[in-house]
Amino acid sequence: MTNQREQKPIRTILALDTSTSALTVALVRDGQVAAERSSQGERNHSIRLLPEIADMLREAGIEPAGLDAVAVGTGPGSYTGVRIGVTVAKTFAWSLGIPVVGVSGLEALALGSAGAQPAADETGATWYVPLLDARRGQAYGAIYAADRDGWRTIEPDAIRPFGDWLNRLAPPDRLTDAGERRPGPDEIVFCGEVAGFEEAIANWTPPEGLSPDRVAVRPGEVRAARIAELALRRIARGERDDPHRLVPNYTQLAEAEVKLMQKRQQGGEPFGAC
Repeated sequence: MTNQREQKPIRTILALDTSTSALTVALVRDGQVAAERSSQGERNHSIRLLPEIADMLREAGIEPAGLDAVAVGTGPGSYTGVRIGVTVAKTFAWSLGIPVVGVSGLEALALGSAGAQPAADETGATWYVPLLDARRGQAYGAIYAADRDGWRTIEPDAIRPFGDWLNRLAPPDRLTDAGERRPGPDEIVFCGEVAGFEEAIANWTPPEGLSPDRVAVRPGEVRAARIAELALRRIARGERDDPHRLVPNYTQLAEAEVKLMQKRQQGGEPFGAC
């Protein structure tokens, strides 16, 4: 049976993300950001998340029972960090009997860089490439497009060597259903944890027809307000997540899980006995 609170309009939503070194929480009421807090300290997320939420709600004059939904960034990013955020969001949803909505932290990062959506009469397309440093030359990333048709996904969240992400920005000729050539972007924006990739971007040759001065690099962090915005879009489409089934999007298995899987498959100790 559907919880009756889920039938009510979503006016007040708590949003949070702990997938990176930034801990970010926000309270959105009637589509407006009522409060937002962000701080650094990845190793302290498990200690600081609940106090940050409590302080923010108290300052906004909102009791937990006054929340209509909770939104959470499901990753990718820090394995432990993602688990902390998702677990807290599911606990709020289950204990308060309110909907929980998971969204991509990378998409929130891209949306934060994009800002206002393009006007309906604009014909150009901007591709946003949100990045999180996954170390060893790899990046958690995705590609989103903003154009006259709105906001859409070009490449979903994944972890790849950064060079592979650059290769995916030079798409082969693709035809639409009408047989017309589907154009590439008029601008490309790399955003997020870009510091480790700036040299590669500077030495990269953009796709044919795209001037180098139409390639931008914008450092940034995931913002809980953007998590809420994406969640509200899902809610408007009638989408909710089951608190018991919502899981983090790691995009890859943690090292411990890889070893355990190998052990089970090989019938022995992972990577051989010590």
